[in-house]
Amino acid sequence: MIKTVSITLQVVASFWQEYQPECRIKSKLGTICIFRKPKTQQEICHCLDKVSYMKDAVFDDFIDRLRSESDIVSIVSDYVSLKKKGKNFWGCCPFHSEKTPSFSVNPDKGFFYCFGCQTGGNVFNFLMRVENITFFEAVKLLATKLNIPLPEREKTPREQAKEQELARIYQVNELARDFFHACLTKTNYGIPAREYLANRGISAETIDFLKLGFAPPLWDKLSLTLSERGIPLDILLKSGLSAPRNSGDGVYDRFRNRIIFPISDVRGRIIGFGGRVLDNSQPKYLNSPETEVFNKRHVLYGFDNAYKHIRDLGQVVIVEGYMDVITLYTQGVKNVVASLGTAFTPEQARNLIKLNAELLFSYDSDAAGQNATVRALDTVRSLGGTIKVVTIPDGKDPDEFVRKHSSQSFQELLKSAQPLLDYQLDQALKSDDYSTVQGKIAVVGKLTPILAETDNAVAVNAHITRLSQVLAVDESALRSEIRKYIVQFKKDKNVKSGKPINIALLYKQPTPAVIQAERQLIRLMCDDLSLIPYILAKLSPQEIQGTLQQEIINFIVNAYNMENQVTQAAITAGVNSLSEKANNEFSQIMLMENQFDDVVQLVDDCIKTIRLAHLTTLYEQHRLMADELERMGDSNFLQELAESQRIKHEISKLHH
Repeated sequence: MIKTVSITLQVVASFWQEYQPECRIKSKLGTICIFRKPKTQQEICHCLDKVSYMKDAVFDDFIDRLRSESDIVSIVSDYVSLKKKGKNFWGCCPFHSEKTPSFSVNPDKGFFYCFGCQTGGNVFNFLMRVENITFFEAVKLLATKLNIPLPEREKTPREQAKEQELARIYQVNELARDFFHACLTKTNYGIPAREYLANRGISAETIDFLKLGFAPPLWDKLSLTLSERGIPLDILLKSGLSAPRNSGDGVYDRFRNRIIFPISDVRGRIIGFGGRVLDNSQPKYLNSPETEVFNKRHVLYGFDNAYKHIRDLGQVVIVEGYMDVITLYTQGVKNVVASLGTAFTPEQARNLIKLNAELLFSYDSDAAGQNATVRALDTVRSLGGTIKVVTIPDGKDPDEFVRKHSSQSFQELLKSAQPLLDYQLDQALKSDDYSTVQGKIAVVGKLTPILAETDNAVAVNAHITRLSQVLAVDESALRSEIRKYIVQFKKDKNVKSGKPINIALLYKQPTPAVIQAERQLIRLMCDDLSLIPYILAKLSPQEIQGTLQQEIINFIVNAYNMENQVTQAAITAGVNSLSEKANNEFSQIMLMENQFDDVVQLVDDCIKTIRLAHLTTLYEQHRLMADELERMGDSNFLQELAESQRIKHEISKLHH
């Protein structure tokens, strides 16, 4: 197992950790590309091939030139109507629907930030988001806007071969789409499929718009047709449209006697297909296999058509099947996608969360659909998405409900969608007879982990109160169960990893005053880099409580330690290597208005606020642990108690 790999390029810094969900190749330009858990030397070499062109210092200089010569206000004005107010320019955010402008652009710092949806970044981030393109596509687009020619570098034979192969796969997928569509709309083979779709309410206009198709009930009709068009056999196999015969002699069509749903990426390129049988044959649904361009963990059916509507509405409806998407889309619910008949994946969730969209799950109302809903919620919750659940009162799925009632009725269901905690509480109450003691215990047992792992203290308190009333159980008893779960869960988790238990951090979030002090400190460091050694002498980055703020400060400190002559331009240029949320936070900080008389006094005040908060948190941690250990009869509580008193003394000294 390869745990860590360092890539030495002029501006490329990478990290590769076995227990992280992904490997990001990063540079001062931002995240270049992402690879999922590479484990072999071959996979590592493949990753390096994808960033090999970054070795050229010419490219780095080109990016610096683009950044310095671009006017972010001018670029953003192509998409947003801006008006100057003070030092900044303001307009309505292009990333979510709003009537009052909350989108701000700072021309001096070169950052934008929306105070409504908390999206921010530099000119490259803006183009990537507004055009839904990659970093390098944003570079090309900005260069075109500035009329600056792109630097050229001769591609290796391997790069040229890979580029040609991908182009052929996209080409053969498009040819296959047209073949299937023609079979459905223009041949006798497609008559049963046309009748089936008509019975499901799918019009000819919808068939043409979505390019639905039909695979004829023949073993190799598609393969022979494409071969006659000059498509090589290896491309047919690599596209997943053909499969080798067991005898080793020739190939056969993967899709036969099925309605075909072309699957596109967000740029509209055909990357794969889904097929549905017309009878009771198995499997009922069949997707393209994994290929160079198709990975169903990352793909959502209908995302290419729904993308703009999701971004405009700030909301996405997630369903299970192709027909659900088609019916809802044609009936006016344009912000709808499906997860290709598989379990909803973290990769699919990230594609939606990065649009700042609220996720509304509307899976089938049968037992399988409800189980799929629970699995999907578990997947998304850990990623921090805003989740709601649409409950369909009758009808097996959204498609049936809309056809039986109306799209307006479904829109009403969307409006009444339940927040995640409400849904989970209701499901737990429905699952057991809580009129009995055993039923009450069962319900509390199911909800305790959910409430304990929820970050929103207001929501948790409200649900504890509601649960107390419904179950006729004292609130203090419920809170005691949650507290015991938190302590035990954290204890088990940290014992396994050899870490100390940190109870206080499970209960308390940084106060607004602390967050403001941390933000102010970041802004002061960026405005005057000479303050960095002074601040480091008085404050450890580990004392920062805000997760995003700590990430930003660690980044600044690391940049300073690597190069004592680091410039403000280098700091602002390198923030793209931060996580998306930290990058947004940094953009907001850079747009803060700074008004003060004494810089050193302000720095000292911020440090004092942060240190007091950190020490108070440590004090609560050791005090609570002492109480818990004493309750459990563990003599180690004396050590915890002594440590808490020592910290209390430090707090007292800092106050005076």
